Amino acid sequence: MFNFEYQSYNYNEIAKELARALHVKLENNRVNFPEDTASGYMQFIDLPNNLQASISNYTINDNFYYKRKRIPEEYYVLRYEDIKITDELTLKIDGEELKTRNEYHAGVYLTTTLFDVSYLAKKGSSFKGINIIFNKEWMANHLGIADPEEVLSTYLSLRTGSYTIEPIDNEYRRYFNDILHSDNQGPLWIATVQNRIMLLIERFFSRLYEKSKTLMAGPKISKHDVHQLMHVESLLTRDIHSRPPTIDQLAQEAAMSSAKLKKLFKEVYGTSIYAYYQRQRMSVAREMLLSGEFTVKEVGLQLGYSNLSNFAAAFKKEFNILPSEIRA
Repeated sequence: MFNFEYQSYNYNEIAKELARALHVKLENNRVNFPEDTASGYMQFIDLPNNLQASISNYTINDNFYYKRKRIPEEYYVLRYEDIKITDELTLKIDGEELKTRNEYHAGVYLTTTLFDVSYLAKKGSSFKGINIIFNKEWMANHLGIADPEEVLSTYLSLRTGSYTIEPIDNEYRRYFNDILHSDNQGPLWIATVQNRIMLLIERFFSRLYEKSKTLMAGPKISKHDVHQLMHVESLLTRDIHSRPPTIDQLAQEAAMSSAKLKKLFKEVYGTSIYAYYQRQRMSVAREMLLSGEFTVKEVGLQLGYSNLSNFAAAFKKEFNILPSEIRA
């Protein structure tokens, strides 16, 4: 089993420690894993405005234990994670434990360097994600949050509770995929990464602010129910080119009633199940059209529209522009 523990908030130092632990050469702050440990890499980045980030994209070939020990300096880490789990993943934050088996763990959440954070994952699991580290002063200066202490103390008091893990939706995925697939040798790479990171941070904190206003207004959704909702969301977006599962099928997968599923899904994702599916469908259509590789007809047919007028109407309803205008 590969075991890596560190105690730092400086990603340049962490990159060097990880490279030493793996006995590999650090190249442009990128750690390429040796095949006996994992297939893939971790990239550490210094960004303008005193931000640091790490990008992960790897599949582990051995059991893997990764731990950041608490330190007295108070920094915060926004973590975007999309993890395909083989067997079991154990996440611990400040002693609280969350176990997930044989499925996806996908979410955005915040931790502090005042807490221990660790993962124990089994061989075959794959990790995609980005960690962004900053302090309260950075939040005040760049996010316009007048009292970051109040926002953070409310959030962090809940540790791994259901409130803290923000489910990943298509917009979060788009920001991350832009980061993951941008050309790190290109002249605009840093500018692209910084822009998408700022969009990701701003979205997380704006949604956190909206949630915090209603946190005490009603009962919280349980950890189990949030986990089941994430599973439902993954089923909805797994193959956007085919017909989605029915509400009853999704409710059966989530082990809850159809009425409860519809209510909780709207509360967490902000819209109904099929409206969410339709939004993801139109986002895929836009990406296909912007690629320049497909005609409007090809996109409509691939997304299941036999009537292209219906496709055009749905697209315009979502983006206020016709698909033919995107192509033009």
